[in-house]
Amino acid sequence: MKFSSNCMIATVALVAAQQHGVAAFTSPSQHSARFPSTQLDVTTLDEWQVLENGSVVGSVRDHPSLSDGDIITTSPLSNPNGAKTTATVTTLTGSKYRLGKPMELAGASFGAESDMDRREFGELGMNAFALSGLFGVGLGAGITLSGGLGKGLSVPEAKIAMAFPNALPNAEFIKRVTERLSKYGYGKNSLVATSLCCDEVNRPLEKDLAKVYDEPFVMGGLAGFPFGGVTSFGAMAHHIPDGGSCLVVFGPHVGVDSYGSVGTVNRRGRAKGGACCGSAAAALGKIRKGQMPPMQDGKPLPATDSLDAQQAYVDGQLAPYAERLLTADDRNVELPYALYDAQRKMMDNIVDKGCGAMEGNGSIALMGGIQINTPDGLSDYFLPLNFELLNSKGKLVKNLMWS
Repeated sequence: MKFSSNCMIATVALVAAQQHGVAAFTSPSQHSARFPSTQLDVTTLDEWQVLENGSVVGSVRDHPSLSDGDIITTSPLSNPNGAKTTATVTTLTGSKYRLGKPMELAGASFGAESDMDRREFGELGMNAFALSGLFGVGLGAGITLSGGLGKGLSVPEAKIAMAFPNALPNAEFIKRVTERLSKYGYGKNSLVATSLCCDEVNRPLEKDLAKVYDEPFVMGGLAGFPFGGVTSFGAMAHHIPDGGSCLVVFGPHVGVDSYGSVGTVNRRGRAKGGACCGSAAAALGKIRKGQMPPMQDGKPLPATDSLDAQQAYVDGQLAPYAERLLTADDRNVELPYALYDAQRKMMDNIVDKGCGAMEGNGSIALMGGIQINTPDGLSDYFLPLNFELLNSKGKLVKNLMWS
């Protein structure tokens, strides 16, 4: 399927259709002239989805004037529910389409008994490749993917599935973490430490973690870097309840707004969204302008301006990833991954040097990943990238990451 990673409003589909000499919406008489309704001439739609308004978006095959793989959005169907059980659907304008392979959702369970079973979809996750094609035609604000008439998937959620596959809603993320750690004695006698950006949009995850492990010890600053360093880890270690262990959750964050744009988020009480993460965006902006921090022996020199020391540090830590970011297909998507790599190195060094402060035989669980902020009304997400259990000496006991 031909696709673009940019989420654009639905007029793109109209322009694309006009460029191919086809109107996106035609009257029944116009359409019947272009699409004879004989079974042999009916266009097939693959990787299709029924939208909230009853239209179908998908990849065409055997179209009289479009190339195979081009994306179209049909007029609303006369019977949207019929897409679940019938091989051919008809729009309100009289156009007919044969439904080929639907877009499959990750985790879906397909039975072999009937065509209807084949069209049943799971609720979590989407085929990222196929989904990126849908963003090529431009899902407008407020349009919801229905998952083949299953549970609706909003534009931000669909974008998250494409750009950050395997990301989980906060509730599911915490459920998996607690289930894994409970086998190793984690519970109310454990302490959670976080290294997340100081942006207020990141507090919901900490509040959810507090429901399980009580209030968190905060190590993070701008962009999520653990600015508390070895000293803060040592202090945290001395705060762990007797006989308990610690869980450290760290990583950068990124916003996805109601239009599906990565790198911005709808903020409370503001008509316009804002950069998310703002610190990361500022550092990336300097890389794009060639305003690199001073380097020595391939490493950024320490910040000397105490009035903006954290941002100077973020700039320096991101600088080694300049080429990777500048050549990325989508810099705003690549940015949190690059930040995570830098923060993972820093956190590993902190734990290695600070684990001596651990008392008794308590464990250190490290959960690193990318926090994804969403508009009001939607759950935030977390993309786990590493989950390890270490002993009190900082040695690996077990990799706890799920497949």
